[in-house]
Amino acid sequence: MTILAAQPARTAHLRRLASTALIVLVLIVATLLVRSFTGASDYRTPAWAVQLHLATVIPALPLGAWLLWRPVKGDPAHRIGGRVWALLMIVTAIDSFWIRTITGGIGPIHLFSVLTLVQLPRAIWFARNGQIDRHLTTMRGVYFGLLAAGFFAMAPGRTLWMLVFG
Repeated sequence: MTILAAQPARTAHLRRLASTALIVLVLIVATLLVRSFTGASDYRTPAWAVQLHLATVIPALPLGAWLLWRPVKGDPAHRIGGRVWALLMIVTAIDSFWIRTITGGIGPIHLFSVLTLVQLPRAIWFARNGQIDRHLTTMRGVYFGLLAAGFFAMAPGRTLWMLVFG
């Protein structure tokens, strides 16, 4: 690939990245505005939601890393492990909507759940249709989204922070 051919691809990639960042920023601002008008909530996160969330996230972290960075792809171990990982991620994403300790409402961190529920079916479709590069890119995005959500979940005052540090 020549340098001239790489420039439009890089520009398109940067444009997509900037568009995604702008959408996320707009959604965060919209969430904060809605929250400022609705006030506090009496909602309490059920214990089962946190337990189920941790029961699916904890094995998804090492399994996802193993699937992404092992040298052999597409063999039966990869396919079975990928199905298990996708199931863990879907359960995690759906379950996250019951975890709302700080505000009593859905917060910006739940964008990761929505993205997971959108991107996982796309990634599976890419793999089944032979678009392996797009499959890999999408699955990496979902995995790094899992890491980012975990990082934000450890913010002081959030449920996970309280469980770990009291």
